[in-house]
Amino acid sequence: MCSIRLNLVKSRWPLAASTGIQDFNTSSEQLWLVSSLTQVATFFGKKRNTKLTLPSFQGSPLSSMRRSARLLVASSRSVKAVISGASTYGTSSPVLSASPAAISTPKSHVKTEKSNSDDWVSLCSTRELCCALTLESGQVFAWRRHPKHLATWLGVVGRRVFAVRERDDIVQFRCLHPSDLSAQEGVDELSHYFRLDIPADPLYERWMQPTDRMTEIISRLRGLRIVRQDPVECLFSFICSSNNNITRIQSMVDKLKATYGDLLYKEEDEEEQQSFYAFPSVDTLAVNCEEATLRALGFGYRAAFIVKTAKQLQELNGVSYLYRIRDGESVQQRVEKPESGEKAASYHAYQDELMVFAGVGRKVADCVALFSLEKLEAIPVDTHVWQIACRELDSTLSDRKSITPSVYRMVGDLFRTRFAPQAGWAHSVLFAGDLSAFKPDVPGGEEKPKAKQKSTKRKSKKASPKAATKRKTGATVA
Repeated sequence: MCSIRLNLVKSRWPLAASTGIQDFNTSSEQLWLVSSLTQVATFFGKKRNTKLTLPSFQGSPLSSMRRSARLLVASSRSVKAVISGASTYGTSSPVLSASPAAISTPKSHVKTEKSNSDDWVSLCSTRELCCALTLESGQVFAWRRHPKHLATWLGVVGRRVFAVRERDDIVQFRCLHPSDLSAQEGVDELSHYFRLDIPADPLYERWMQPTDRMTEIISRLRGLRIVRQDPVECLFSFICSSNNNITRIQSMVDKLKATYGDLLYKEEDEEEQQSFYAFPSVDTLAVNCEEATLRALGFGYRAAFIVKTAKQLQELNGVSYLYRIRDGESVQQRVEKPESGEKAASYHAYQDELMVFAGVGRKVADCVALFSLEKLEAIPVDTHVWQIACRELDSTLSDRKSITPSVYRMVGDLFRTRFAPQAGWAHSVLFAGDLSAFKPDVPGGEEKPKAKQKSTKRKSKKASPKAATKRKTGATVA
């Protein structure tokens, strides 16, 4: 059994740069440990039992390290890893260190001629925009962490390729393609994309009234913003989301772009080349998409939905149909009494217009509306959101066996009443707090160890009536 030691010290280990893990100056850089520690484990071999000594980190972002450490597994033999940093968030720069022999030095994916600091342009503060929460919480699938530079993301907005990073409490960006994009054009593009025209602080302060457990969750996850996605990309991305996880959705979106989209930018690193594609147009998908091809790429039953929706959308005049839905209602529609007939009918009208497409139910319709059609009162409801509503807003909902249309509307109305305006934004913050990657940052979010279960055939056949009922009543979206 190998021993992994996690310790708090104030000095930096000089060989930390060899891991590709440099300064941790912001919350997103610390949240990086959630995935980076797991990646480091792959250098040590197959999963084995690992003895961990965990410190008591203080501060919301640093608490992620405890859960990250549990995810770190290594082979037997002598392996030690030390996470160094101050005991209070923000007072020092924690780094991950390990034996140089165990970890190879990754090469930069960004072109070297573009790497000087003068290329980076300031966008906003990290308090206004937390890249980890915004780009990795399941609302957008077009961004990837840079494999070497922490707190740096690479992604495509329209037909432009950007690198976005957090540095000294400032979010900065650099345009990788086209190379002649001016700084002001980049600021305008990303300000629109990240919805920086709406100050986040006043919204968060309003959502934290009255004081309850949700208030504490929201206060710990400041900086999550609702992005303005391209509606076509958003529609097909969330068709891929059916019975899926974030990693697989990202993979499917990447395959759609690489198979049918235009190549925009290709990095020069010969060892691990990464290419960036524009999302294909409606016409391209309608003409070229074949179900057999998509199934071969791993889309499963979603392949038929994508092919049919592309043809449907083309017949409805393409993206202009989605823009008509976007422009049909006020961006900040308030629903004072969500259950009242006329306003409720008006609010849910866009759902019917989106649900004409194959593979689009109420939840996908609300996701598309919230993340690309300016419907900031849309509340996508799945089992996670239903459980949040049962736990925090109305415990009587737990008596419902499934998420029927009426229950779906009830859950959405509870969020709209509690968090209007922009209730969909607040909903996304609470949804992120329920994701395993961010749970260590919310009160009571630490996962409890599961009790060992006896696995005899006799007992497995005789499940208790209570357990059987629990399995049958798992909420599903009707």
